[in-house]
Amino acid sequence: MMKERDILALLLTKGLGPKGVSRIMNLDFFYSSQVDLSLISPAEMILHMNIKPDIADQIPASIDKADGLLKEFEIQEIKILVKGRAGYPERLLRTLKEEAPLLLFAGGNIKLLERKAVGFCGSRKASEKGLAVAGECATELAKRQINVISGYAHGVDLATHRAALEAGGVTTFVLAEGILHFKLKSDVKDLITEGNHVVVSEYMPRLPWLARNAMQRNRTICGLSNAVVVIESGLKGGTFEAGKAALALRRPLFVAEYAQPAETAEGNAYFLKQGARFLRKKNGAAYLEELFQAVENDENDVPQQYGRNDRALTEKSCSEVEQLSVWETPGGYGSANKDEQDKNDEK
Repeated sequence: MMKERDILALLLTKGLGPKGVSRIMNLDFFYSSQVDLSLISPAEMILHMNIKPDIADQIPASIDKADGLLKEFEIQEIKILVKGRAGYPERLLRTLKEEAPLLLFAGGNIKLLERKAVGFCGSRKASEKGLAVAGECATELAKRQINVISGYAHGVDLATHRAALEAGGVTTFVLAEGILHFKLKSDVKDLITEGNHVVVSEYMPRLPWLARNAMQRNRTICGLSNAVVVIESGLKGGTFEAGKAALALRRPLFVAEYAQPAETAEGNAYFLKQGARFLRKKNGAAYLEELFQAVENDENDVPQQYGRNDRALTEKSCSEVEQLSVWETPGGYGSANKDEQDKNDEK
């Protein structure tokens, strides 16, 4: 079995990549015994790993870089989670299968990744109403000890992280950059304790933020979650792609339903037509019973029915139906125009 240091070194080597490293890890030479790459010559690497000479020549330097990173990880208490090994989130592997990240870099309370979880996606320029809805939903989930997962961007992400922590719950920050770029933001800094959060990144530790990584990060959020919530989505951008990913991955998708939705929430109606379930209010508060049930069903591997279930409302008493209502129309996005929202929505 290949050492974590050596896996990291190979991923740092130009010309390999996750698929190439996975292939090497599964070779009998590495799979059946503990092999130390630093004790193998470039010639032996070419022979046993079936790689080109220019790649083999890079590996000794990559090992040195990996050793340096491991020293930093030790200081910052960052763990490496390897796909298929102990500690790697089973839900993520079960959902994304072969597309699950080969490595996760994690800091904080990694046991939180074993908890029931709901992922949140939404714009960085969400309306005040959208932020309020996000916070209210996250608060109710925290009260049920459900892990609130989001992408640590401004807007909906930080609103859900903060609300969960304020309610005494737990949260997972999923990054679209390397974990060594992580810094506590003012929105949550005063609420963080040793055990109430975990930080996760699938990217090389020093990699800066990239738009394409934000898109992939959203798939990872879906994979870590028992269900996914979309607060406000346009018809393009990061939130829209996250909602589509949730449907494609057959994650139970819940979408806030607004009366006369604004243009910036056009995607909400799209997802409801595609099989997402609605999030509504009851007696002026978030009504999340169907979301709670979906989380339980997914956790217990109970087959779930996809598609909108308005018929459930007709089975309730008339008085209870009257108590259920949609959210008010979300407000504007301040001075931000739609093109700015679509660009920022990816972060």
